[in-house]
Amino acid sequence: MTKPLSLSLRIGLSISLLGSVLVILMFSQSWIMLHGQLENLADARLKQKLDQLVHAIGDSTPSSLSSLESHALADLVTGHPDLGLLACNASDPGQLVFSIGTIPLQVIGNGACSHNLATYQDRLQDAGISVQVRSATLEVGETGEEVTLVLLRNRSDDAELLDAFRDSTLLILPIFLMIIGLGAGWIARRGLAPLDRFKKLAEIVHTHDLKNRISPTGLPRELVELASSINVMLDRLESGVQQLSEFSDDLAHELRSPITNLMGKAQVALSRERTSVQYKETLESCVEELERITRIVSDMLYLAQTLQVETADLSEEIHLAHEAQHVVNLFSVMAEDKDIMLTVQGEGVILGNKLMVQRAISNLLSNAIRHASPCTNIPISISSEGRSIVVSVTNIGPGIPEEHLDAVFKRFYRVDRGRSRDEGGTGLGLSIVRLIMKSHQGCVTAESSEAGPTTFKLWFNLT
Repeated sequence: MTKPLSLSLRIGLSISLLGSVLVILMFSQSWIMLHGQLENLADARLKQKLDQLVHAIGDSTPSSLSSLESHALADLVTGHPDLGLLACNASDPGQLVFSIGTIPLQVIGNGACSHNLATYQDRLQDAGISVQVRSATLEVGETGEEVTLVLLRNRSDDAELLDAFRDSTLLILPIFLMIIGLGAGWIARRGLAPLDRFKKLAEIVHTHDLKNRISPTGLPRELVELASSINVMLDRLESGVQQLSEFSDDLAHELRSPITNLMGKAQVALSRERTSVQYKETLESCVEELERITRIVSDMLYLAQTLQVETADLSEEIHLAHEAQHVVNLFSVMAEDKDIMLTVQGEGVILGNKLMVQRAISNLLSNAIRHASPCTNIPISISSEGRSIVVSVTNIGPGIPEEHLDAVFKRFYRVDRGRSRDEGGTGLGLSIVRLIMKSHQGCVTAESSEAGPTTFKLWFNLT
């Protein structure tokens, strides 16, 4: 399997390719511009020189074509070794009157005069000579004779200049490309250097050590945002791992007691022969412990389901009074055993998950009945407060000291551990309520004093 290229190499190659293309385009554009400027300059000079020749003939006022003297034009041509002049009889094509300057043999030998200027260029092009040609026809004297002046300019110097520019470009271009490649590689490595912080963090992060973070100091703006996101993610992971660790420790502690009790009772029962009544009592006691373990496991599973907030359907229309009355009906027998009256007051409608809301109310009501004094009333009140609908459950009985109010929502937390176990509590009920309210974008609060009463409130925010 082919090993993928590193990110720095990919960026370096991309920059090198782009830079190389730009350099080649730059040199190509320079060559085209130079060639065009030389063409325009040569054409302008040739036209200017031809105008001077025409003006010189006009000043000499020859009476006829035969009286036209070449020396009157020689001074304008002979000082320029790259120029050549042909004077042709326009009335008799092909007849050369005279020539001035260095005229290549390819022109003189194959019919010096031609009506087609491209002929001169073709003849000399075949011989490897680049020329530029301009012509002008004018009338000489009073005889009506006409002369055609053909001015040729040898552009070998321009061609040599373009060749020299091309050769120097080809010579220096590899050096330019090498510099671009090395520079691109250095820039890519330097630009990606801050990623080493992310690499080092990834190497040292473990479940038992999530305290390390990426320092945003000196990072580019884009990486600062990435570093902040990773740090936030690590904060969440650290919090989750810490909660999981605490939950595991608390769970092990909570399960240790009933399991130890089960083992102790079984060992005592097996230590000697006992009557059937004694075995029955032992089995009944074991069943109670097993039921307690079952409740703990059931609550644990419900906690795990409640944590999956994304999967919960929170779009049901819930009439809180109806759901509260449904929960009251379920706990009516339990309340009658302690001669407690349950009532529902008020009304409110929210959007949420019906089963989860029922579970939250039932957990609060179960706790209220468990801790309420006999022959008292437990009202479930539903009211509007600002942009929230509040469900309150109040019981008259021993209260909760103020220092315990925030802690009662922690998993397995009990204000009175011994009494809670005797009454069948698992210590997970209020934790489940808090998670349910969190999934509904709300919260749960507790108000109490040591003398009581105690009120728990479910706050559902209205959108």
